[in-house]
Amino acid sequence: MASQHTYSTDSDRDAIPLRPVVKDYAWGIRGLDSRVGRYALESGVVDEVDPDQPYAELWIGTHPSGPTTLRDGTSLEEAAGGPLPFLFKVLSAGKALSIQAHPCKDRAKRLHESNPAKYVDDNHKPELAVALTPFEAMCGFRRLEEIAVLLKKHPEFAACTSDEAKLKVFLCGQGEDDKKEALRHLFESFMSCPVETSSRQLRRLLKRLQKEQSCEHVHPHEEPPWERKCARAILRLAQQFPGDAGAMAPFLLNYLLIAPGESFYMAANEPHAYVAGEIIECMACSDNVVRAGLTPKFKDVPNLVEMLTYSMGGPTINAGTPAYGDDRIMRYTPPTGEFEVMVITCNPGEDISLPVLPVVSVFIVIEGSGSTDNDSGQRLVMRPGRSYLLPAKCPSLTLAVNENKRGPLRIALAHENQHVDEPNLVSAAQMDSTTWSGEFALPPEVMSPRSHDHGMPGTPGSATRGEGRKVMAEAFAAGRKELPSCPKL
Repeated sequence: MASQHTYSTDSDRDAIPLRPVVKDYAWGIRGLDSRVGRYALESGVVDEVDPDQPYAELWIGTHPSGPTTLRDGTSLEEAAGGPLPFLFKVLSAGKALSIQAHPCKDRAKRLHESNPAKYVDDNHKPELAVALTPFEAMCGFRRLEEIAVLLKKHPEFAACTSDEAKLKVFLCGQGEDDKKEALRHLFESFMSCPVETSSRQLRRLLKRLQKEQSCEHVHPHEEPPWERKCARAILRLAQQFPGDAGAMAPFLLNYLLIAPGESFYMAANEPHAYVAGEIIECMACSDNVVRAGLTPKFKDVPNLVEMLTYSMGGPTINAGTPAYGDDRIMRYTPPTGEFEVMVITCNPGEDISLPVLPVVSVFIVIEGSGSTDNDSGQRLVMRPGRSYLLPAKCPSLTLAVNENKRGPLRIALAHENQHVDEPNLVSAAQMDSTTWSGEFALPPEVMSPRSHDHGMPGTPGSATRGEGRKVMAEAFAAGRKELPSCPKL
């Protein structure tokens, strides 16, 4: 077991070492390949890491389903002077999580009252994710125009929806309300498809996609990258969840790949499914999940269909905004008051002082090692997986890294939102329709679903991911409120 010795003072305003809680959900990465497993070992939560066990989530918070404690067994809630408004996590996803959404406050209260065994609290659960590794996720509905293309392209997918639902997609007008209504009918129809039908069509789809993606199949030069990405995602999901029609979810949801340091925000009532990779996640203090597919757990399709906003397009993807006058402190700020995350980097030969906050905060070391100091002369063990509580107005803690180290010390810090009026992350529902052109950018001639009445449209152009990131980064650096559309090839 890792050494638990931490040099500290008796001051109740100094940083306090924590013992997080580990969750071993089946989708977690196994053994020491899991960052959660390694962090659990370093923090003393486990004595050894089982190579056959999944280590999925590391919780730091006061939620009753996994309350963090101090090293002496005192609860974090007691040490912090009350429950934290947020729940801070590290996720290690080896395979896809369920297709899900989190309820708003009103629905969370109703669900908790009617089914407290499945919905364990009455709070909403907006959340943000910051990638620690390349991270794959399905987030938000595709544009209706994109879904119309896919219905034409994949008859097996179309066969899982009613003729009435397809007609609503192809004949709907340009108004956002009309599009949302058509999307709702299509999603409800797909989710209500008889299992016999969806299983049969899924088998046909997989057989065709396997042939098309095989080495023997010659890809036409005009085949866009998004089609290959979508097909391969379906094949992967079907392998992980045999016979589950949820494997066709990439036809309905945006399929994203974000780089380390990039982030996104999911508001209540927005569909998503994390696919693979490792992230920091922060959310309102809740564990409510309404699931619909890609899981053996309890599914609540009627509630999911009813609660979704049916906003189209994905969330903003942001690499953080410099904070407190130091570009080594990057903040990730959602438009909700419960939480905010900062990632703080100290390079070899440098030192950096953490900002003094008027609220309680917690942090975890996510990379590297270094030393600390403050007015009390406090020395903390700073290795990946160590986590600490910082009381409100805690004396500034200074991090330092020896110049001979080969890499930086990096920590992730969560606290109640101090920049709620300056969010740099918003969900699809909060974005203007002109700021997101979808996972791939459709040419003007097929921007209306009605154009499909006259046959298959031209192949959509794929947005250049690198160019899109550059534009987004420049937009945020310039302090712009809206993001431009992703450029076309």
